[in-house]
Amino acid sequence: MKLEYTGILKENIKNGITLDSIPMASRSKNIKNIFTKKSSNMLDWLDLPDGTPEQINKIKDYGKYVRHKFQNFVVLGIGGSALGIKMLKNIFVDSIHKDIGINLYVCDNIDSDSFVALLNKINLKKTMFNVITKSGSTSETLAQMSIVISRYKSKKLDFANHFCITTTKDNDLYKFAKDNHIQVFDIPEGVGGRFSVLSAVGLIPASVMNLDITSMLRGANIAKINATLENVNNLAYTCAYINYSYLNKGKTNLVVMPYSDRLALVPDFFAQLWAESLGKKTNRKGEIVYTGQTPIKTLGVTDQHSQLQLYSEGIQDKIIMFITVDNCVLDEKIEYELPFAPHLANTTLKTLLDYEYSSTAYALTQVNRPNYTITLDSINEESIGQLIFFMEMMTAFAGEMLNINTYDQPGVELSKIYTKACLKMKGYEKEASDLKNFTLDKKFFYMKNPEM
Repeated sequence: MKLEYTGILKENIKNGITLDSIPMASRSKNIKNIFTKKSSNMLDWLDLPDGTPEQINKIKDYGKYVRHKFQNFVVLGIGGSALGIKMLKNIFVDSIHKDIGINLYVCDNIDSDSFVALLNKINLKKTMFNVITKSGSTSETLAQMSIVISRYKSKKLDFANHFCITTTKDNDLYKFAKDNHIQVFDIPEGVGGRFSVLSAVGLIPASVMNLDITSMLRGANIAKINATLENVNNLAYTCAYINYSYLNKGKTNLVVMPYSDRLALVPDFFAQLWAESLGKKTNRKGEIVYTGQTPIKTLGVTDQHSQLQLYSEGIQDKIIMFITVDNCVLDEKIEYELPFAPHLANTTLKTLLDYEYSSTAYALTQVNRPNYTITLDSINEESIGQLIFFMEMMTAFAGEMLNINTYDQPGVELSKIYTKACLKMKGYEKEASDLKNFTLDKKFFYMKNPEM
């Protein structure tokens, strides 16, 4: 993996920066704070690349068991319990139309149209459900689980043989699983949902997809070692510093644009990491800062034809992070020469894709729009493990630079409280009353049919 940063330098764009300006003392301190777990008790995700052979083999064996016994594998989870899995599925299965011998579905929402339609479609006798919730109390996931159990019971089937649960040890869901003899995989206490894809959360579905999880963790370890370097070769720290510097220059939006359909869901995975970790009202001193950088999900070349106009000539509040791949598995030469497009003849699709990227990066640099590029040599389990851990480290370092709590999410909790109030949970009576009054006071306009 490599970083190309021509488009952020002050000699190339107005108000650019130089990487020589990275403060060495604070870099050393921030790296140390992370790797000694000084800044938080939620840094156990740093240990995930070091999974033992025993742990890895257990997950591999379970994946093999599911592939051979079941026709469908359905993940019930939301947020960090789903986004990484969807990304891996797109990279290694969907985008290359690969048949893995089992249907894998990720149900990350409670929209009844889609969820009930799936349940109506699949054969429950041939399906394994993987319930993923770190807390064991995620309302959306437990609602899905309850509905599925009801379906098994209505058919007089033993639901326990069709569930595996991934959660934190000793919570209520964990105890329910143990009481009902359901297979359980642990999530370490110090691993937050959005940093959990390299735990059993992501590795169980990855193993079901027959991915090489040993190589994935090896790639993550490469990125982990790189993140300890106290120089500009520390890609995660350097990229965090680039974004931090431009955030201080008013670039409050980070556009993530991979030039690969296989990486199309990487921006979705990264968006949760970046937004939920860095969007904070207060810093560690309790001072109000309202900080964060909004991630914008795009795809090259597709969004050159839908959004590039805005990035080139719109408000100057964005920095662009391109993601490219040097080598692809499949390519094809354009041999037929269309009489009205002779310039396309004798090139290849990959070459044209690369031309599109380099031209876009250069054009943005020419109009003083900062941009940089992360490039993978190729797409495989090891390189994706590197990319995942790099993005997690980049987020962690950015949080240190902003002096915030990277691992909490107080802005998410308030809506959860009001949802519990709607469900009439004990202890939320005041919130239920407040919400009811707000609902009654809502103002509406109605669309009316025109008078005929």
